[in-house]
Amino acid sequence: MNDPQKAWQNQPTEPFRMSSDLLRYKAQQRQSKARMEAMLSIAGGIVLCALFAVSCYRAHTTPSCVGWGILSLWSLYFAWQAYRWVLPPSLAPDAELGTSLEFYRTELEKRRDYGRHIWRRTGLTFCFLGVALVVVPPLLELRNNPRMLLNGAPFFSLLLVWFVIFLRRKKQNQRQLQRDIDELRAFERDRS
Repeated sequence: MNDPQKAWQNQPTEPFRMSSDLLRYKAQQRQSKARMEAMLSIAGGIVLCALFAVSCYRAHTTPSCVGWGILSLWSLYFAWQAYRWVLPPSLAPDAELGTSLEFYRTELEKRRDYGRHIWRRTGLTFCFLGVALVVVPPLLELRNNPRMLLNGAPFFSLLLVWFVIFLRRKKQNQRQLQRDIDELRAFERDRS
């Protein structure tokens, strides 16, 4: 009876309420945020492709050249996937509530699906394969000199930290997107 956790979990929830202007505003905010993110991803992919292609041209060993080539192609694939999955269609500023609601929900679902399949959609497996082909051969050459191997420790430490942060942020974003989608579905049911 006096358990605060059970009392908190068993509280009745209020129905989701949102004005049509707020919904339109959120849809437009989602559109502008997604457009900015898509444009940055596309531009970043093209710039990385050029940088990796130059590195491929300058590579002295075959595995390194293949690794830089894979990274260059991966960058183009990443840019294309950002165009395909992240870039939203245009929403008219004076769109009706139903259109705005459908657009907003569709974009949220699209983002959720993109995040669920992030490894395949962004080709991160190929990215790691390219990095391995670039990094492993020089490391194998240095295996007799452990002191030189310590020079790579900051890179691998940062890569590990990035990976952990990436996975945590991905989970948080997925939960938030699912909450937003559930709220919009409840709003649609209440509106019907």
